[in-house]
Amino acid sequence: MAKQRSYWFGRKRVGWGIGPTSWQGWAIMAAYTALMIASTKVGFLVAHPMWEGVLAVSLTFALFAVMFVTYDRSERL
Repeated sequence: MAKQRSYWFGRKRVGWGIGPTSWQGWAIMAAYTALMIASTKVGFLVAHPMWEGVLAVSLTFALFAVMFVTYDRSERL
């Protein structure tokens, strides 16, 4: 018997786009939020403020990559 794949992100019921549909998706969103808040503290520790922006862009790119890989493509957006 084939195991049914569980998707972490899927089409929103209200609004436009995709959002978390399982606890794994919500955990990814919570981790992203916590890391973005923590990245504001990094700005005080590094010599150049550009690195704070680089970190924020990198975290956002990583979030989008995870969302792209784990969203349910069978639903029409």
